Amino acid sequence: MLHLQGPQMLQMLEKSLRKSLPESLKVYGTIFHMNQGNPFKLKALVDKWPDFNTVVVRPQEQEMVDDLDHYTNTYQIYSKDPKNCHEFLGSPEVINWKQHLQIQSSQSNLDEVIENLVAVKLSQVKRTQCFLYMILQTAKKLVPSLLNAKKLSPSGGTHDSM
Repeated sequence: MLHLQGPQMLQMLEKSLRKSLPESLKVYGTIFHMNQGNPFKLKALVDKWPDFNTVVVRPQEQEMVDDLDHYTNTYQIYSKDPKNCHEFLGSPEVINWKQHLQIQSSQSNLDEVIENLVAVKLSQVKRTQCFLYMILQTAKKLVPSLLNAKKLSPSGGTHDSM
């Protein structure tokens, strides 16, 4: 596990995550804000550097003082290799599984990994699903591949479920 510090490393991470949109959108947006001054005092962890497979963004330890506050204890996760990130995510230095927490990701293929980790940690999990809506111009700029894949309507009027 490596804690990415300094603007150069975070900018390199942001650039790399941009190439993996839309799957990396949650983490990409958070890293983008960290590069703008890190107003929420977040911490970015990777399994290795610079050829990372998994990124976890979370608050600094001193910000996670209420063990029952899953809003403060929020993690954003992106993995290039969801099937092999179990060990990294299971590490207590990465995720504090003793607290109530919230895990946010744009990757449904991480669900099984997280559910297995929860089972091992003798915890309970409540899963919710949210949809992200973007203005068509923003989607064209951030994720032009979605239009090519016909997942977004070029007219902007209707949409397909992703």
